[in-house]
Amino acid sequence: MSLNSSPISQVSIPVLLDWWQQRKRLVRSPIKLSTTLPKGDDTYLQAYYRLMEVYSVVKSGGVQAQTEAVKAFAEREATLLNQRLSEIEAAAEIAEEEKRQERAKVEQELSELHCANAWRLQTLTAIEPAEEAVVAQHLRDIERTLMEVQCV
Repeated sequence: MSLNSSPISQVSIPVLLDWWQQRKRLVRSPIKLSTTLPKGDDTYLQAYYRLMEVYSVVKSGGVQAQTEAVKAFAEREATLLNQRLSEIEAAAEIAEEEKRQERAKVEQELSELHCANAWRLQTLTAIEPAEEAVVAQHLRDIERTLMEVQCV
């Protein structure tokens, strides 16, 4: 079986959860032969990271809910920042140089907001519906594994 970082499949979830439990037992073992990952573990680790990425989205309402939340957040923040730009322009008591500096700061924030939200939306749209569904289907197993690891 080939485990890629994407997409998560029904077959890979149980395998990844078993691998994770074994890996955590090894790390907690009093005899540690190496601090590096055994050969082949990097593939599992990448797949596990992907699983956790999709899991966090599923746990927080799913791709659609998260996409709507990102868009709503971006709209609220952009409105506030654009409002700030208008206030800067309208402020007669602020010197032109200071206005320029303030505008530059707000425009930088707008740019960073746009980039961060574009990245988040890209990450969300990279989650395939089948991937989201299979993680939702295995949610109980994933959570049980995470709890076992924390409580050991």
